[in-house]
Amino acid sequence: MIALLFLQNLITSFSGNLRKLLSKSERGSVKLIFDEFPGGPVGFELILRFCYNGCRINVSPCNVFLLHAAAEFLEIDENHTMKYVESVHFWTWSELLDCLKQCQELLSFIKSSYMVQEILDAVVEKISMLNVSSPFAFSCSDVQFSGDMSANSSRCSSFQTTNWLRDLEFLTVGLFGRVVGTMISRKLDHGMICSFLLHYQRVKFVGLLSGKDKCKIIEVVIDALCSIKGSFMRFPFRHLCYMLQACFTLKMEKQCARSLERMIGSRLDEATMDDLLFPSPRRKTCAYDVDLILRLLKLFIGESRKTPFVQRLKNVGCLIDLFLAEVAPDPQLKPCKFLALASGLPDTARESHDRICEVIDMYFEAHSNLSEEERIRVCSALDYEKLSSESLANLAKNARFPACASSAALLFLQAKLKTRSDNPNRPEFACNSSLSSNVDQEQLLLHFSKGKAVQKRSANVGPYFYLGKHKKIENRDLKEIAKLDRRDQS
Repeated sequence: MIALLFLQNLITSFSGNLRKLLSKSERGSVKLIFDEFPGGPVGFELILRFCYNGCRINVSPCNVFLLHAAAEFLEIDENHTMKYVESVHFWTWSELLDCLKQCQELLSFIKSSYMVQEILDAVVEKISMLNVSSPFAFSCSDVQFSGDMSANSSRCSSFQTTNWLRDLEFLTVGLFGRVVGTMISRKLDHGMICSFLLHYQRVKFVGLLSGKDKCKIIEVVIDALCSIKGSFMRFPFRHLCYMLQACFTLKMEKQCARSLERMIGSRLDEATMDDLLFPSPRRKTCAYDVDLILRLLKLFIGESRKTPFVQRLKNVGCLIDLFLAEVAPDPQLKPCKFLALASGLPDTARESHDRICEVIDMYFEAHSNLSEEERIRVCSALDYEKLSSESLANLAKNARFPACASSAALLFLQAKLKTRSDNPNRPEFACNSSLSSNVDQEQLLLHFSKGKAVQKRSANVGPYFYLGKHKKIENRDLKEIAKLDRRDQS
């Protein structure tokens, strides 16, 4: 509340608002009380001095917004302050910061967007003088700005250096969004925009911000990354994952999460195992969010159709194999989800299926109650041609695998051993110490064909069974193996 004594005739000659309020009051000294006034007593005293001095007052970057807000509040002509702001591009960096801080405090009182935008344009213009083109080529402690650099002085001369990222930490969430918007419209270097987004979010999330403010910051960052073509490729991948997890925790709109998923999915080859371990939503029983990983995988595959990138595809293949090993022991993971993960990548993503075979074994061990049909369906993710001789040998005698899978492994092992006999110098066999040339292939096949899984369950095999994508072995092939067994037993 402000209570000041002033001359009615003098002040009403400037203020239309006061003229209306005091039109019915008596002449002389008048006591006027304001519950809310821009800048409080300091602001009211400043506007009174402005009126008493006949609009002649020392306007500076430190008081221009206070004077302007008070003039607007009292309906006094504010052209004097607006003309002063026209020289904003000649101000120093420190003067701009002082003005921006005052602008932020009085933003709710300022009706003119022109003055605010002039300040923001000047701030971004000063930042652009850094002329840093390479994204993230500097750390938060390295970015320096010439503090007292006027338009008339050389850009090379400076009296004080200060970190511009830290200088703008005082911005409220609302003004932060307007600064980012100005950076985009002024076409500031994308790397510098990303640096500012990253730094501001890190600083503010450490503080005691409300969930609502955190949501607003994330929305500003997402909108900025979507507005600038390709800018999300410069943004740290792990921070994108961090924001996605924050979206889930803060229960933000699905549109925000889907935007982040598109950014992450297109760069999935940059992920590590830690990046993929998103906790499962509360309503689901699995430890990790498998559905999310499947969506990211689908987005990545969609990108691979546009531009061929075999090595990136192989990186994702290794990553998914590691994730499968992490989730396979989860007793709540359904076979359809496991199979979708295991078979979600094209054939070129994996040169070997040994890891897939291992994680399937882990999954069968943790899910001993699976039916034979479910086990066969899970095994359809295997490409037996990409299994090593050692993996085929282990699979053939593994009772956890269905009979058709064990029989198929035996058949492919036979083919590999025959190929080795015909071509003993081939590297894939020469380097395999577990199946050295000293071992008789007939004895090896006999050993595995007597396995419990093959002997007891091979009778239940249908007309054919799947060995992987678009591969099948018919019963006549299995009969050849059975003949081999009887010959060795006789």
